[in-house]
Amino acid sequence: MAVLAFAPAYLVPLVATLVSIYAFTRILTPEQYGTYALLVSIMMLCEGALFAWIGLGTKRFFERAKGQGKLPVLCATIYLALAASSVLLIVACAVTLKLIAIPQPLKALLWISAAVIIVRQVSLLSKSLELAALSRLRYVLMECGESLIGVGCGLYLCWRMHFEADGILYGMLAGAAAVVLFDARHIVQRLRGGRFDSHLQRQIINFAMPITAALIVEYVVSSADRLMIQYYLGADLLGIYAVGYGVADRAVGAVFLALAVGSYPLVVRAFERDGRHAAQLQARQNIELMMAAVLPALGGFTIASGHIAAVLVGPAYAQGAAELMPLSGIAVFMYGLRSYYFAHAPHLANNTWALLGASVPAAVINLGLNTALLPSIGLMGAVWARLIAYTVALAISIVQARRIFPLPFPGLEAAKAAVATIAMCSVLFELHFSKTFVGLAGMILTGGLLYGTLAFCLNIVGIRRQLFVVLKRYRPALP
Repeated sequence: MAVLAFAPAYLVPLVATLVSIYAFTRILTPEQYGTYALLVSIMMLCEGALFAWIGLGTKRFFERAKGQGKLPVLCATIYLALAASSVLLIVACAVTLKLIAIPQPLKALLWISAAVIIVRQVSLLSKSLELAALSRLRYVLMECGESLIGVGCGLYLCWRMHFEADGILYGMLAGAAAVVLFDARHIVQRLRGGRFDSHLQRQIINFAMPITAALIVEYVVSSADRLMIQYYLGADLLGIYAVGYGVADRAVGAVFLALAVGSYPLVVRAFERDGRHAAQLQARQNIELMMAAVLPALGGFTIASGHIAAVLVGPAYAQGAAELMPLSGIAVFMYGLRSYYFAHAPHLANNTWALLGASVPAAVINLGLNTALLPSIGLMGAVWARLIAYTVALAISIVQARRIFPLPFPGLEAAKAAVATIAMCSVLFELHFSKTFVGLAGMILTGGLLYGTLAFCLNIVGIRRQLFVVLKRYRPALP
């Protein structure tokens, strides 16, 4: 399937990120990792507020600009917007540090973070253009290269040079800079013959600004809990929370990402070329594949969370992270189902203000529950707050989608995937694997074989036909 062609762009970074978690939780203390998590939360807010609208507009209007022969105009317009947002970020950072008394080490980290944001946004824009064009090879190379170089440099600086949070940030900077250098010639080519188009800029702003507002609100749900943990519980427990939830996000969320990265451009292309019905057919194919892949990932992660923590996470983090991971995985599933499928309806209907209708209630719920639960039940309160907030947002998004741009949901295919997942988890639960690398590998292989066999028997997403097509294609010609 076309969606799977982009999977390496998130599977390779997933492996790199898991390796980094394994290493950093053994190199850095929970307090040092908590400082890094806090900086990432601040970076997410800045990126969402100042830059996210550029990439969103690029992916939404690329196909239209291409059909009208205006790609250089689109590129000139969005690159100028990127430059303006970068200047605004630098000014905002300077003013903030001037007005607020911040310790000198943290000031230095914030300036490094600002540099990372700007270079990473240039890299992200290059990748967004390649993704919108469905240029698989270049996109995969850029995404994988940035992740591998970033993690490699960060590990070297922290392990060999004894850097702390700044080592991870410098690694991120190196990875993004490598992509920018790799794409420099194409950036010049994209801009050749282009000019700023104020009308196109207004179109992009009208489309993307409501999404940006929703992203800022989403930040309250996805990152404000880290700020509140820092306030109520301290940086060391923030480090444990960031690792526990981060592993769940990588294990479950990355499966969504691996499929969603190519699915949205395919839906937009179908919509722009052939209309609503074609977009809905493409969306149905996408969600069938997502359910078939994400449900077993969630089930396997839940059953194996104790083994994953024991193998992957450093001893100072392992016990606390293991307690958070199962519920965190469910929260990530709720977020992914909304963000990578049902939240596409307002995009396609050009009614992006509707996104706030789901984001704002979720943010209010998240803030209220964190305030009430963190002081009383600790880190688990933050996980419960996220889960409840994401569930409410998903429910609202489903109702919105039915009203403004109905997106099909394959109940039968999802039920078959759920049955296969429950059967797989039941068997894994009864087997006793050691909490070692060998035991975890055994769980993954056994679970994969069980689910694969059940998927074939139940013919989930038409897997039997897909396998027969592949076998027929590669079967040696008979004499």
